[in-house]
Amino acid sequence: MGAWSLAVAIAVAHGLGIVFLILGAPPAARRPRVMRWYLVVLVPTAVVNLLGRPCPLTVWEKHFWRLAGETPYRGGFVSRYFVEPFHAPGLRPGDETVLLMAVVAWCLLWLLYAAVRRLRLRSASIPQSRARLSVDAGA
Repeated sequence: MGAWSLAVAIAVAHGLGIVFLILGAPPAARRPRVMRWYLVVLVPTAVVNLLGRPCPLTVWEKHFWRLAGETPYRGGFVSRYFVEPFHAPGLRPGDETVLLMAVVAWCLLWLLYAAVRRLRLRSASIPQSRARLSVDAGA
């Protein structure tokens, strides 16, 4: 029962991380506190995918399914839980690349938006702080 519970817990955490990676981009672009957590999810995900390695969470989940006496699924986590319920054959290798590129573009667009927004906010606040300094110096 322990191995089964661990496999399920890993799968749930993995799924929540993926959902946060996609849906968390807009809130992260607007809120620095959310951005910190977003980067905690994004950076390891990016490193694993750039290196072409299997996701450690998928490896651990399959390991615990084996320990629980279950036959682990073939392929990756995204294909198994996010694609196969809607498209039974799952993802082909070329499809995985297209999906990954779409997610990367989505994340990068929101990160770019966040950077531009912060630059605009900083540049808008600089003249006000200079005006305060000149008023304080004149008093």
